[in-house]
Amino acid sequence: MQKDTLEYKDALNKLKSKKLFKDMDISILEKIVSECELDTIKKSKTIDYDMTLKYLYIILEGRLKITQIDPNSGRSLTLFILSDGDIFDIFTLLDEREHVVFPIAMDDIKALRVPLKRAREWVCQNPEFNRVLFPYLGEILRRLEEFSQDMVFYDTTTRLAKLILRHATPKEGKNHYPLKLIHNLSHEALAEMIGSVRSVVSLQMQKLKEEEVILSKRGHLAIKNLEKLIEKAKNIEECLIEKISNNRDSNQSQQKETK
Repeated sequence: MQKDTLEYKDALNKLKSKKLFKDMDISILEKIVSECELDTIKKSKTIDYDMTLKYLYIILEGRLKITQIDPNSGRSLTLFILSDGDIFDIFTLLDEREHVVFPIAMDDIKALRVPLKRAREWVCQNPEFNRVLFPYLGEILRRLEEFSQDMVFYDTTTRLAKLILRHATPKEGKNHYPLKLIHNLSHEALAEMIGSVRSVVSLQMQKLKEEEVILSKRGHLAIKNLEKLIEKAKNIEECLIEKISNNRDSNQSQQKETK
């Protein structure tokens, strides 16, 4: 991308404000942007599989949903919703292997793309790039760890409450707490994020609405009572901790009796 173009200046300014890149040395960031090309992906379109093997994408605008689909049942599971400043596909960047997922644009997307070969050279040759990349990798791994724990340990009600809490953006002077990324998703899309189905999520959303925990209208979701929602998740987690503790004490007692 030519440095004297409006596209270059706009991309640079957007990346400078994102969490992943805001602390990067400006000269390195300028070089990264100059080696990329601008790409657009229309809403509801997917990134072609062949392109994911050739390019690394840095999202400037819009949301990209990363899903897995069971070929037998057709059920979908959303692994991530990536947005401004996120990178796709971090897995292929690191291990040079194909990653069979379905990246679907939830909005019109603007992104920078760079050949994966060149991006790997950034990793090998540029400590400044790694300084911001490694914490990002840690965040991705923690998201996957939390997702796995939620799927194994918690019921649908708790998984839904935790999902909503995770995307809360409290603002002073408001009578509700807006959500990021998931504020306008359908019940089916929310179900895909917690490994459930639309009918179950619709029922749970109606209960939360009746209890005045959330505000839910078509195309808009927000938290009305943050304390109640936190309490729901907290109570479940406390029960889990107590159950684990009791199991541990029971095991210790059995070991003593055996001895």
